[in-house]
Amino acid sequence: MHLVSFLPVLCGWLAFPLVLATVPILNNDVSPDLVVPNRYIVKYKDAVADKGPVQTRHERAVHHAARAGGTMKGVLDIFALPGLRGYIVEISPSELGNLVESDLLEYIEKDTITTTAAITPTDRHSQHRMMTQYDAPRGLVRLSHRSAHTTSDEYHYAATAGRNIPIYVLDSGIRTTHSEFHQSSNPNTQGSSTTRARWGANFIPSSPDVDEDGHGTHVAGIIAGTTYGVAKHAHVIAVKVLDATGSGSMSGVLQGLDWAVKDARDKGVMRRAVVNFSLAGVYTQSVNDAVQAAVEQGMTVVAAAGNTGEDAGGYSPGSAAGAITVGAVNGTGTTGEGGENRRATFSNWGAAVDIFAEGVAVLSAGPQSDTHVKYMSGTSMAAPHVAGLAAYFIAEEGLEGQKVKERV
Repeated sequence: MHLVSFLPVLCGWLAFPLVLATVPILNNDVSPDLVVPNRYIVKYKDAVADKGPVQTRHERAVHHAARAGGTMKGVLDIFALPGLRGYIVEISPSELGNLVESDLLEYIEKDTITTTAAITPTDRHSQHRMMTQYDAPRGLVRLSHRSAHTTSDEYHYAATAGRNIPIYVLDSGIRTTHSEFHQSSNPNTQGSSTTRARWGANFIPSSPDVDEDGHGTHVAGIIAGTTYGVAKHAHVIAVKVLDATGSGSMSGVLQGLDWAVKDARDKGVMRRAVVNFSLAGVYTQSVNDAVQAAVEQGMTVVAAAGNTGEDAGGYSPGSAAGAITVGAVNGTGTTGEGGENRRATFSNWGAAVDIFAEGVAVLSAGPQSDTHVKYMSGTSMAAPHVAGLAAYFIAEEGLEGQKVKERV
């Protein structure tokens, strides 16, 4: 829910109670290079989260005080996930000193930068060709065979794979007109075509509703593309939280997930919906809390482990307990990427990682035209294989919630 203009409040900080205790800033020691200047994610205590008038007075006071100096924007947005209610604010250091004294708040976090979990492949296949399911992408072949050393090039899947399952792709957007997302309205006929991709929401200020980076289109193609996708009849929804450079903020990620939860709830598909995060940033409690809230509502959340070759527990949203966190394996034999059928050297690891999937030199949809395809590598490419698999199980086996994670 975006914030409408606030009326001035003369009483300022006196609009909410003050105590001597200080609200913790959870990531106060985060590297300055990763911080979005003067922007914070603020969470209410559970005891006051449903007291609408109290929250409104507090938010108006904060907004008015933050804007008083003329350089800060004040309260930017409000989020209201189950168990996680609060707001995003741009505020000066001096006014932050007042904010940390509020007894309404559980914690504050500095907003930090998040990026795609993709890297530039160190090796590209010599041939650039469109693959059929009799010459399927390696990542799909591996889903169909128990042995990692299979010589088969076939991907076996149910004809209704992922049918009507909504998958929210929180990323750089999706080229919704790409041929990978077209599907005959009747699978037994040719001609009439519909798209299985739609635009959902955009949380990058002043950016167009298009995929400027191409990362999100590639990810969506792995999830649901007709050639490169796992769940070939699923529907992908673009939720833009990354800009033309593949960067965004954790507050934007939080806004995107808040929107996805509300959209799924409004459409009555909460327990059938999947969220894919092919992005990673430093550990952020509010984002992890938001993921947990979505999971507890019945959504399936899949997240990339990250590409720093470190413990995934230090990164969000992959460190969220309820997420299905995916590391990358190298099934291509590409030199310098860990060797064939081993963890890719760039992939994060550790107790937070639930599963590994193909993540080196993965071919999927590209952003330059409706038929463009390209190779990309990263845990960004591994995660959508699992998001597509989750949608497949939801559609084929009627699974939902924790049962999906257990099945995966």
